Amino acid sequence: MSCKKNILLIEDNCDHAEIACFHIAEYAPEIKVTWLRDGEMAIHHIEHHGTGENNPYPWLILLDIKLPKFDGHEVLARIKANSFMRKVPVVMFTTSNATPDIDRAILAGANSYIQKPATIDGFSDVIAKMIDYWSLDQHAVLLEGLNRHE
Repeated sequence: MSCKKNILLIEDNCDHAEIACFHIAEYAPEIKVTWLRDGEMAIHHIEHHGTGENNPYPWLILLDIKLPKFDGHEVLARIKANSFMRKVPVVMFTTSNATPDIDRAILAGANSYIQKPATIDGFSDVIAKMIDYWSLDQHAVLLEGLNRHE
């Protein structure tokens, strides 16, 4: 069984989301992206994860910090409190480079923290590196096991 890859993109900025989606599709067209625009939508999605073939566990979560309704830190806490979703890697992908934001995210269980690039070319490079990094075999095996557990 092959691992179907899907990225959960939690981002309120339409421009950032469109740029990220474009570069994901360009670099890895086999990856499906689910885009959620605020923290409330994200928490609802997290609570209904893995409910069948049409809603499998995400392969990777890209999470902004500055979100309406619930910020990225609250969403991260909910992800890590969920017994299955906590196993899905979360990359904080945000404009903030503030040390308190970085420290708080890492202490709460974020798997990585990446400041969004200032240029479109920078987005392309970062997206490619993220996909390559998280495509390691060990991660694919973990996700396959999660999706079979249902």
